[in-house]
Amino acid sequence: LWPLMHYLMWSDSVDEVSFWHDYVQVNQIFANEVVANYQEGDIIWVHDYHLMLVPQMIRQALPNAPIGLFVHTPFPSSEIFRCLPHRKEVLLGILGANVVAFQTYNYARHFASNCTRILGYEYTPSGILANGLLIQIEIYPIGIDVERTRYHCHRPGVAPKAKAIRERYAGKKIIIGRDKLDPVKGVLQKLEAFETFLTDFPAWRDKVVLIQVTSPGVLGATELENKASEIVARINAKFGSLEFTPANLFNQHIDRDEYYALLEVADIGLVTPIIDGMNTASFEYVVAQEEHHSPLILSEFTGTANSMGAAVIVNPWDCKEVARAIEECLSMSEEEKTLKYQQLSKFVTSHTAAYWARSLVKGLLNSPKSNWGTTTPLDVSRIQAEYTDRRKRALFFDYDGTLVPICQNPEDAKPSQQVIDVLTKLCKDPNNVVWIVSGRSQDYLENWLGHIPNLGLSSEHGCFIRDPNSKTWVSLIENLDMSWKDDVKEVFEYYTERTPGSFIEEKECALTWHYRKADPKYGAFQARELQNHLEQNVVGKLPVECLIGKMNVEVRPSLVNKGVIIKRAITQNPDTEFMFCAGDDRTDEDMFRILERMELGGIQMIQFTVIVGSVDRKTLASWKVDSCQDLLNILQVLTN
Repeated sequence: LWPLMHYLMWSDSVDEVSFWHDYVQVNQIFANEVVANYQEGDIIWVHDYHLMLVPQMIRQALPNAPIGLFVHTPFPSSEIFRCLPHRKEVLLGILGANVVAFQTYNYARHFASNCTRILGYEYTPSGILANGLLIQIEIYPIGIDVERTRYHCHRPGVAPKAKAIRERYAGKKIIIGRDKLDPVKGVLQKLEAFETFLTDFPAWRDKVVLIQVTSPGVLGATELENKASEIVARINAKFGSLEFTPANLFNQHIDRDEYYALLEVADIGLVTPIIDGMNTASFEYVVAQEEHHSPLILSEFTGTANSMGAAVIVNPWDCKEVARAIEECLSMSEEEKTLKYQQLSKFVTSHTAAYWARSLVKGLLNSPKSNWGTTTPLDVSRIQAEYTDRRKRALFFDYDGTLVPICQNPEDAKPSQQVIDVLTKLCKDPNNVVWIVSGRSQDYLENWLGHIPNLGLSSEHGCFIRDPNSKTWVSLIENLDMSWKDDVKEVFEYYTERTPGSFIEEKECALTWHYRKADPKYGAFQARELQNHLEQNVVGKLPVECLIGKMNVEVRPSLVNKGVIIKRAITQNPDTEFMFCAGDDRTDEDMFRILERMELGGIQMIQFTVIVGSVDRKTLASWKVDSCQDLLNILQVLTN
């Protein structure tokens, strides 16, 4: 698994069967031990690729236990991960957790892509929907124990060693590298970049030394060690002399004092993995440089790069770029060094190991308490009693799939006379505030429901609103940049051309790709492919989010959703005692989520959150009804 997670493929699969058998056994041993020692109220946090089957094994024995998994390594794209013979079993093992956490957004995105492509599960902004359950995906960059690192930097043995290194390389600028000798650590690329630097910048020859310390890696590295030695020999033959050795390679373990002495004397820290998780050596370098403020050159392929923008970020495969970065750092003014260092230090000292651990635990504790529960059929007698007893009520309804059935042609989903009558009666009660919160356009809602007095309307999932007792529509997105629509529409058109029966619906603030007229299986497959493409290439770069609805994929501004309407309505009606909210798809989860947070925050009101239709996914709703007609019949009872 370690090579796979780092984009390295194995040369044969002779031992794969026995390897898998052993992996399952080891994971089961850990799971059994956890189950045997678990007590109510405990939380379970599993770490890294060694134990990716453990969450599901524990889940089978402890259905309601809070379980988290943190993956320390990179997570590969689906093109790589699908090569694993037991890929489905591993993914299902991971999805036994309530929360799965990664170092970076890219690793989380790759995991989500694997779940959709290999397992066929759907991905939402909150996580993976698997067999009716929501598994949250979170990003928690790891940190270090800054105080302990400072302690090690000031141990009595460090200063003499640092002094000895400075004396040995007196008058020279010192570049420090410290890596395991693994293919992914970029040692060869680093040495070749140093050779390019000496070639392209002759003024620095005889003035700079590279000290590269390597230790045995996870994989056998004899060939890698030989190649590194060859490059070093070539550099020293070309640019060295009897008195001076520019490239110094030490294939050995060094003690802690020597390590921190090297970090302290460095004029440049050079960290160039070709792929890596959260490279903590770069954090330790920053702490060790509290006095000298020497700059850091960091590979863009480390998990650390996104967090440490004040480092000089490079592509380790581009020797010329790394060489220019070395020259830039050597020529950097003291003022610029200090400015960059202050930014790096601020991040490292605030995002410590303790901060990381607290974030992990907090994320798990804050995951929805109903994550592994069930949704109960709506109790008509209870809601009738609560509705009657409360003086101030707020009711929120989605439209399609909630008040009217889903139609193959969206224009055919017209409100029945029963819908009009129920809404009219609800709105006539002065104790009620009633809203339709839909993904439909303003014109559609105005045409079919705008004549009902005192009915609040919200179109395009919260982007536009028409308050009760008002005839004026108000935009909540007038200051948002909508230039993203052209890029998204181009992607939608690509999939529309290749999916017979699909079509694009363009709204003022959203774009929706419908496939309800397409072949159901092929349409669902194309929707997953479209979602993956958007998540990987569009959503991360633009202020939008991708939502999977019933037979559609929608892209909308990320700052506005249906939950905003509920929050706004409750703010305007703080004396509300009774809340009723009904919806049928994932866009309605934003409303349920806001109400759940209000409940957790101690806001006192009776709540009924209702999911309409078959519950084939995780929902935050507490109640369910089987159909639109069932919901209307219950509302009819309330109005009577």
